[in-house]
Order: sequence, then C-alpha cells, then structure tokens
Amino acid sequence: MNATLTTTEVFAQQLKSRSTAIQVTESVFILLINFASFAGNLLLGIAVIKNPNLRRTVPNMYIITLAVSDFLMSLLGIPFSAASLIVGEWPFNNFVCQLQGFWILLMCAASLQTLAVTAVNRYFRVVRSRALYQKLFNMKTTKITIAIVWIMAFFAPLPYVASGHEFFFHTGKVFCAHDAESLYHGYGAYLVLVYVAIPLIIIITCYTRVFIAVRKHNLKFRLRFRARSQSNAPTESSLSVDEINITYILLVVVIGFLTCWTPVMVIDMIDFINADWKLKRQVYVSYTCFGFASTSLNPVIYGIMNRSFRAEYLRILAPLKIWSSQTASVVRADDNHDDNGDEARNNHQSLTRNKVGVSFEIDERKPSEQSKVVQCERSRLYRANSWAGKRDAFSIKLASTHSL
Repeated sequence: MNATLTTTEVFAQQLKSRSTAIQVTESVFILLINFASFAGNLLLGIAVIKNPNLRRTVPNMYIITLAVSDFLMSLLGIPFSAASLIVGEWPFNNFVCQLQGFWILLMCAASLQTLAVTAVNRYFRVVRSRALYQKLFNMKTTKITIAIVWIMAFFAPLPYVASGHEFFFHTGKVFCAHDAESLYHGYGAYLVLVYVAIPLIIIITCYTRVFIAVRKHNLKFRLRFRARSQSNAPTESSLSVDEINITYILLVVVIGFLTCWTPVMVIDMIDFINADWKLKRQVYVSYTCFGFASTSLNPVIYGIMNRSFRAEYLRILAPLKIWSSQTASVVRADDNHDDNGDEARNNHQSLTRNKVGVSFEIDERKPSEQSKVVQCERSRLYRANSWAGKRDAFSIKLASTHSL
C-alpha cells in the first residue's frame, strides 16, 4: 500500500498512528525547546534594554541580532510545530502555514549570516591591525551590516513565494516547508549554496585563522613574559583579556550553532541529491528538533561565559528568588567592574587568565601590588566556581578594588 503513497503521505499516517509514549515524548521535548528559546532570549532582551552598556560594543550588537532572530522563531515558528506534534496533524489554516514557512526560512538565513559576519568581525579584530578594525567596525558600519544581513535574509524565502509556489505542511519535519518540485528547479541548490555553504565556509575560514592567531599570540606572550621576568622590562600585548574572552564566547556560540545545524545541513544535502524525502520520519523529527534547539543555546552561553550578561540576569531574576540574594550580591560585586567590551578596556592589563585558562596580559605593577592582584584573581576564580555559600568580605573588597 505504501508504494502508491508519496513519502509525505506515509509520514502523515505515521504521525497519526504514533503510540502515546512517542507522542508525549516528542510533544514535551519540543515544548521544552520552545519555552527555553522564548524565556532565554526574552531574558537576554530585557538585560540589553535595562543595561545600556550591553548595547555599546560591536560584538554585542551581533549577539542582540542573533537573540532577535531566535526570539522571533520561538514566537512564530516553533509553536505551530509543537501544536502539530500534539494533535498529530496540521491544525491551522493555509495562511498560517505560509506564514510559518516564510518565517522559518527568514530567521534561519538571518542567523547563519549573522554568525558569518560575526566571524569576519573577530577575524579583523584578532588577525588584522586594530586601526583597520576600528575603521571597518564602528557602531555605524555595524548597524548598516546588520541591516544588510536582514535584507539578504528576505531573499531566502522571497524567490520561492514570488515564483508562485506555496509552502506545505511537511508531515515528517512537522513544519511548513518548500515542496519537492522546488528541489528539481534549483531552489534547493540556491538555499544550500547562498545561505548554508557560503556562510559556513566564511565561519570555518575566519575562526581557523583566529584560532591560529590566538595560539601564536599566547606563545609570543609567554616568551615575552619570561624575558620580562629576567630583565624587568615592561611588556605590552596587542590583545586584551576581554578581546580574547569575547572571541572565545563567540566561538562557543558558533560551535553550538554548528552542532545543532550540521545534522540539518547533512539531511538537506541528502534530500537535495535524492530530490525527495526518503529518510525515516524519526530522522526528520530529529532534524527539526536540532534546528529549533539552536535558538535556545545563545542565552545560556552568554549567561555562563559573559560576566556582564550573567550579572544582569541575576538582577532581573532576583525578585523571583531563583538565586539567593547573597549569591547575587557577590556576583554583582565582582561584575560591576567588568566593562564587557574589547573597545572599552585598556590594553595594559594585569597578568591573568581568561575563562579558558590562557594567559594574555602583562602587569606593570610593583611586586607587592602584583601579589594583591594574584590574591584578587584567586578570590574571583573561587566565586566563579561556586555559586552558593558565604564569601569572605575581604575577597569581595579586593574584587571591587582591583578589577581584572
């Protein structure tokens, strides 16, 4: 019987005939993804609105752009798929299907292109000269770049709609997608090339160069530090701790994004080659969950790795008593002196270790002052590794007095 049915018709039968256990598991999982994406990106948005300092650096502008696209996906993309998994079919009219299909393509294109631009930003800041970076990446040019990213993102779904095609509910992927005919006419190749392959090549190329540059910078710095310790001559570094930290945070964002989207890209390539959807329904459901899960990662990454975002999260969540007031006060004392930006920190900073444990900066203080800095750093690391319990008042005072 299945030989006379199309693949999507087979998927439709399987969707309706799922066992209760599978239905509950799939529905709960995608609802959790939707909640995490909505709440996390909303929290990030509130943090940015309440703290103007979070909007004053170029890297944070790209972070905000990603959060906007992810939040919009949690509003007009994921909920419709969650409802479909719950009831076992598409419960909405055709207009909603066209809206979801257009919206998902738009948001995915915006996210991938934003990550590509972010990779270029980090390449120019870490690999090229600071003067060139400041010339190319100021707030004005960054806003123009973001506007171009969104305009280009509209050209992901626009050709499909302009050609008279309609999105249809894909019973395997459980969201509204382009039809199989578009795979034959080159639209699938257009999407894969322009909105997947090119951004991916840019991301991999730029971050490979960035990683190599950071490794060289760290090695050179260690050699200078050894020479300086023997000659007592001051040593300078072209990259600050904050700049390296921001680079690593954005690299983790890209890794998380690619972890979620690599299965999606592979499955899309298989479908494009086959010109049909020949994989199992469970594969396509996983495909959708991976893609949607990527929208919930960024707020978590910033909350863990970025002290300024973490401190603002704590201020917002303090009335909900998610963390004790004592823990929040300790973290705020540590974070009030973090300017969160490679454009805002003086390059002559103390010898310390960033969040991934790599040394980057030389201190030009006297030995007695350096001892205080070391004590301060130990106190900060202790607070970072333990989110509960009482903290020594002297450690907090040091963290406030000697910002690293």
